[in-house]
Amino acid sequence: MNWLLEEDEPSARYHTLVDLQERGENDQSVISTLNRIGRIGWASKILARQKDGIYWDNPKSCYVPKFSACSWQLVVLADLGASSKDQPVDKAVDHLLEHHNVETGGISLRPKGHEKFEPHICATGNMVRALAKMGYAEDDRVLSAMDWLLSKQLADGGWNCSPSGKHGSFMSVIQPVWALSEMMAHDARKGWEVSAKRGAEFLLKHRVYRSDKDDSVVLLDFLRLHYPIHYCYDFLHGLRVLTELGIKNDPRMNDAVALLLEKRTPDGKWNLDGVYRGWRHAHAMHGEETVSRPEERELITQGWGTERALQIEEAGKPSKWLTLQALLVLKRLGLLVSGL
Repeated sequence: MNWLLEEDEPSARYHTLVDLQERGENDQSVISTLNRIGRIGWASKILARQKDGIYWDNPKSCYVPKFSACSWQLVVLADLGASSKDQPVDKAVDHLLEHHNVETGGISLRPKGHEKFEPHICATGNMVRALAKMGYAEDDRVLSAMDWLLSKQLADGGWNCSPSGKHGSFMSVIQPVWALSEMMAHDARKGWEVSAKRGAEFLLKHRVYRSDKDDSVVLLDFLRLHYPIHYCYDFLHGLRVLTELGIKNDPRMNDAVALLLEKRTPDGKWNLDGVYRGWRHAHAMHGEETVSRPEERELITQGWGTERALQIEEAGKPSKWLTLQALLVLKRLGLLVSGL
């Protein structure tokens, strides 16, 4: 706890004070810590890379290159506690919505004017969640994006970013369910809770990371702990979203909880297993526009990557952020006891 409360990292300290220790927002230590987010620590380093006080790395697209463009920075900043009250954040949000908001609902991977300017499930889920957390939950564009997401939920309760996808996928499901979790924290509107329960049930029937066909692990990468998660998935991310929705005492979470406890180090911390590397080069492949490249799924497992690896902590070392998330999951499940 003392490690998480160190004052040099206000994002971890703030969530430890408020979410773990349950101190009120009027507590003086909470107020002073919140005021330091964006001024020192992880969030400040991200904001220091912002160009012209508006964008990161690419003024024309908020999605490429991965993971150094605007959208990826905003998702992490939202997690860390940055808000619309911060002018650099507000300007970046305006920039993203100006270039990527689809008027009929949803967020596009590609900017306006592109022939494939159309809403995308993972991009929309990520941005709805981030924007709601930063204070834009009542923005008509965010509400319209949420409505579009709900219209794309599949019969099995999941979502799939593939146009022909008929079965939900872990990486496509987690973003909309996370968005629903945050939107419901602000205003539980009709239809949202039902959709969230269906999405959560998709994860639960797969026991957070297993196939519903043969009980095997769907991807070995799901067993590693990552941050930032970007558009990807791991078992802690699944547990985080499920428990934020208030789900507990469901035996289908037991395997994932056991794995979480197994990964705890002897001193009570959790290590950062990997960071997604992102693009090696800012330019598109083969002279053509692209929003996906093979190397973006490669992991940095030790040390630090280049500037396109959005990274707040050193890979292979104890992680304050993952330790915080792990403890919050255990707390929501009623498993965080004195001395744990």
